[in-house]
Amino acid sequence: MKMHWSCMALAIAFGSPAALARDVAYDFVVCSHARLDLFESSADVVAFGAEEWGVVASSTTKEWENATSHCMGFIRMAAGKPVGKGICKWANAGGDTAVGEWEYPAAGGEPSWTWVSGNGNLTGIRGTGAFRLLGNGRPADAGTSQGCRRDWGTYALP
Repeated sequence: MKMHWSCMALAIAFGSPAALARDVAYDFVVCSHARLDLFESSADVVAFGAEEWGVVASSTTKEWENATSHCMGFIRMAAGKPVGKGICKWANAGGDTAVGEWEYPAAGGEPSWTWVSGNGNLTGIRGTGAFRLLGNGRPADAGTSQGCRRDWGTYALP
């Protein structure tokens, strides 16, 4: 009996929700509207601040269906490619929120995403991902941008 209870105690300890994180893959398309504030435009550099609001248009991940986002950051163009960083706050349909950081790396390669914080059902969120622009429409007003992108990756919840 002693062995039986020991094994059961280990199973409970390692099988408890606190001991295991729930890994989730996400993949969605978000369409957004952005306001662009030109900081500098010269032969050497084009740099601007951006504030963006978006909504998930389609998702293979139920948790992110109809989620909304608000992002802020800066971008400069280097050899025709974006380089920059920023932060986004996401709200899912249930009202839980998560915050993450995005980056267009100076060395090139895929833009990246890192989940850093959350509340409600997203408390303790951690993970990484990538994103890719799918297309931009013609701006309705000067200093704005409208377009869609695909976001994908994984995150874990405690």
